[in-house]
Amino acid sequence: MNEHDLEYYLDELPDSGGCVVVLSGGMDSTITMRLAVEKYGSDNVSAITFNYGQKQKVEIEKAISSTFCLGVKHKIIDASFLGAISQGFSANVDPNIPMPTIQDVLGDPTPPTYVPNRNMILMSIAAAYAETCGVENILCGIQSTDEYNYWDTTESWKEKMNEVFSENRKIQIKLIAPFVSLSKSEEISLLLLLDKNVDLLAKTITCYNPWDGVSCGKCPSCAERINAFMSCGIKDPIPYQINIPWEKS
Repeated sequence: MNEHDLEYYLDELPDSGGCVVVLSGGMDSTITMRLAVEKYGSDNVSAITFNYGQKQKVEIEKAISSTFCLGVKHKIIDASFLGAISQGFSANVDPNIPMPTIQDVLGDPTPPTYVPNRNMILMSIAAAYAETCGVENILCGIQSTDEYNYWDTTESWKEKMNEVFSENRKIQIKLIAPFVSLSKSEEISLLLLLDKNVDLLAKTITCYNPWDGVSCGKCPSCAERINAFMSCGIKDPIPYQINIPWEKS
């Protein structure tokens, strides 16, 4: 990543108006929000966060913290019905389903951490919010390049959502996923270009199974984040329940 790459990703965002950022409180969506602020200014960015019954509810607190830091308007939506209907199905919301490791999910087209139809539901709500905000752009942090991924985090899925949104006769909502083809390490490099540090990521959590707000270091999502920081040669600013190699150096 270099300054030219940063300009490219900023130029890829539409010039008109502001945007709504779907903000989980994790690394991907938080860096997406930071890019949006760089493009539109904090006054023209609104963030929307969902409480859908996820085990990692602490991510909502992280989202509150990062939006406050960047001066972004923030709305939290109760989508707990999604967790309620996913009991017995998803390890992400059911406390009785053990959380898998990265080794458990590799090659699985539908990992047990998958929440059924979550992204379509949440993006639809975000589109409704964008309409009320008078903006046409929704930014999200979905990726399709992780070691494991979901059917509703791909470029193809995003484009099909945009086909549906294009049916709106008045406001042409567009779902934008600036990092869909990037790795997490490339995202970190982009943040370094923006801020010269990764301090903003101290206000995030990526873990699917945190304990008392501290990342487990074992779940698939933690594994991806840890590997990304290692690839960049940088220590992650958040704590983990287990010892990570960079802490021994």
